[in-house]
Amino acid sequence: MMARFTTDVIASCACGINCKSLTEPDEEFGRHIRSVFTFSVKKGLAMMFVFFAPYLNRLFRLSFVGDKTNNYIRQSIWDTVEYR
Repeated sequence: MMARFTTDVIASCACGINCKSLTEPDEEFGRHIRSVFTFSVKKGLAMMFVFFAPYLNRLFRLSFVGDKTNNYIRQSIWDTVEYR
């Protein structure tokens, strides 16, 4: 419940989005944000390479989030910038 409330606050303050995570737990914005913070072995390796061997991270092109999530978050931020 606290994670959904935090998602609502961040979405509202940072992006101006009323995502209603408390009443709709599977809302799109919340789903994408949760996927960023979900741990996997691939994300762990990417994080390790970023901090300890950034040149290897560029070589293997590892990322923390998937393309769909990355595009959604970027588009949300750019929509907010254009609106403001």
